[in-house]
This record gives sequence, C-alpha cells and structure tokens, in this order.
Amino acid sequence: MNVETKLRTVVESVWFDDIKTGNFDLAVGAVVSTLLDPSDYFNAWYRKDGPQNYGFWSNDAFNALLPQIDREVDPAKRLAVIRQAEAIMEQDPPVLPICWEKINDVWYNYVKGHVPYEYFGIYDCVRFDTFWLDK
Repeated sequence: MNVETKLRTVVESVWFDDIKTGNFDLAVGAVVSTLLDPSDYFNAWYRKDGPQNYGFWSNDAFNALLPQIDREVDPAKRLAVIRQAEAIMEQDPPVLPICWEKINDVWYNYVKGHVPYEYFGIYDCVRFDTFWLDK
C-alpha cells in the first residue's frame, strides 16, 4: 500500500494523554463502559465532548437524542429512540471498528459461582470473592 507509518506502543497513561490532545493520526485502543446501557456508553464514547470521544465525533441529530434516551422510562419507547441513534451512527460512523474481543472462559467443574455469560467483557470480572471451590 506504500503507507509510511510510525508505530508507537505506549503505556495507558501516555495513550490517554495523546488521545486527549489529538497527538495521533490513527489510535488503536479499547473503549470501556461500566454499564451495559446506552445512557452510559453513548454519552461517554459518542456525545460531543464526551470523556471517551477520542475521535472528537459530533452529530447534532445524535446528540439531540441522548437526553431522550437518558430520561425515557418506557422500555419500548426508549428502545425506539436508541434504534434511531444507532441508525444515525450507521450513516455517520463515529469510529472505525477493527476488531471485537472474544474471550473463552474455561474452569474446572468444581469452581462454583463463575457465570461468564452474565459478564460484559473482561472488565466486569472483578468480584472473585463470589467464587468458591466445591472440592
């Protein structure tokens, strides 16, 4: 492709500082959410001036939907507004996804309390005090 690159592998603190200041042409990193809910990650990752909106993406129609998503209590109505926001992102992508994390959990059958199908990625696996050995 004849593309000249300068590859830098840096620790997270440097990565976050570079992203905040725009010191990159292309940055590869993980976006993290504490909740599996669009009110959390839509506002953090994609809202104009969101704390993890590293590409500085902004879409007025999308931003206008966020307060509606945050306040709507009827699940069907809220899902309809979420789908509108997703449709906007399909037409005007905020990021270029290049991979998806797939983690296969393996454990002995005598390890109890481990329910990986309820996790949202590796970042939810923080409560190992709920595991026990039945042996």
